[in-house]
Amino acid sequence: MTTTHAHVVSVLDEPTAHDTRSPAAREVAPHIDDEVRARFLTPEDPDWTNDGAVNCVTGHISGLTYSSGPGAYHIILHNGSADDLGVMSVPELPETAGAVFTYLPAGASVDLPTAEFHALQTERVDGRPVLVGQIVESGSGENEPEFTLDGPAAGEVDWDERDPDARFWRPGDVDFGVPQTPAFVFADPMAHGVHQTRVGGEVAIHNRGDGPIAVLTVGADGPRDLVVAEPGHSVPVPPGDQVCYVQAPRTDCCPTLLGVLWFADGESMPTSLPIPDRRDHLDHHYLTPWSADWDCGYPEQFHLDAEADGVTYQYRTGADTMTIRNTGDATIAVIYNCGEDRAVAEIAPRGKRTFPVCADADTGQVFSVVGQRVDSRPGRAATLDSAGMVIPGTTGQPGTPTNYGSVVIMLGTVVYSAIPKKNLYLAWSDRRRWLRLPHH
Repeated sequence: MTTTHAHVVSVLDEPTAHDTRSPAAREVAPHIDDEVRARFLTPEDPDWTNDGAVNCVTGHISGLTYSSGPGAYHIILHNGSADDLGVMSVPELPETAGAVFTYLPAGASVDLPTAEFHALQTERVDGRPVLVGQIVESGSGENEPEFTLDGPAAGEVDWDERDPDARFWRPGDVDFGVPQTPAFVFADPMAHGVHQTRVGGEVAIHNRGDGPIAVLTVGADGPRDLVVAEPGHSVPVPPGDQVCYVQAPRTDCCPTLLGVLWFADGESMPTSLPIPDRRDHLDHHYLTPWSADWDCGYPEQFHLDAEADGVTYQYRTGADTMTIRNTGDATIAVIYNCGEDRAVAEIAPRGKRTFPVCADADTGQVFSVVGQRVDSRPGRAATLDSAGMVIPGTTGQPGTPTNYGSVVIMLGTVVYSAIPKKNLYLAWSDRRRWLRLPHH
């Protein structure tokens, strides 16, 4: 294998099977009544024109997280604030026709329709729409969506409402804002599945671990927000000069820090507690085109049984897409061509991802399916020296790569496959058979 350039794409195509939302959050009523429509900007309003929203004012949003949904370019928004939200989704800019309104009550979650642009809003004020942010989705699916939010100012957030169980370090705690340094416990962000991405200058923090995390933002004017992210959720960070403390729940009552981000004049500044980026995250868990062992690692790989682990592909001769499914219990990754580069995409348990195929390409298009590394060495958490200075930790040593094999497509035909094929009929038949099985 030779070293190549590589893209880093969206971490998960589908969420994990386990849903951390409450039943109320999972069951947002699809019907939008007249009372709700009167509170928000909707496609029928005169304030929605060919130029977008007019007669509007700006507001603030807090407590917002998101996760990936089934299929490409699909976003699930989670509203952790005390305010109801409305979303105007525009299929394709610069046109505003075909916009769809989605209602997102406080404490609920909702699947957004596939669209290029989403405008976020809170309730009207004096009859005028209040815009609080926007989401721009990647047209190619190669990147995270770009969130641009107007976050809360200091003093606008009810900290007890944000963290009623006092799991995280925040204003109101006896060890917050004290002259002496709190008794911090430092933990390895990589071991907790935490990493960051930066798209279009906007930063998001992703929780791919097994437990909740929280992001506390503090500006020059004081603490601004605390956003809790459940496993599989991501936190879009509002722009501005601020420090973000990324935390795990307290350890023996002590604040537990995973890392710190510091932003000044729109730039990310170096810190002694860095948060790994997407490339670091993928490299730690899988063999990737930018891994140190990419060139020489093949003889050291463990070969896994795709059929036993529920890894299959679906492709119809001459089609311009192919789908890889993961019905197993562990996340997998696919390395594939994306233009002139190599890209890496993860697929969660019981998830799938559809990849583009050039049906008339006369060279092989390779889709390599890899499993998670084994026998990785744990990292060392940061520590404090006797003078109270932070000694940075390490992220550990990636373990031995694993792989399931590849699918190679040329001229619209599969010319090689080490992955079992499951066509649409068989997948549908298996589903029907599963539904007929008695459940105890």
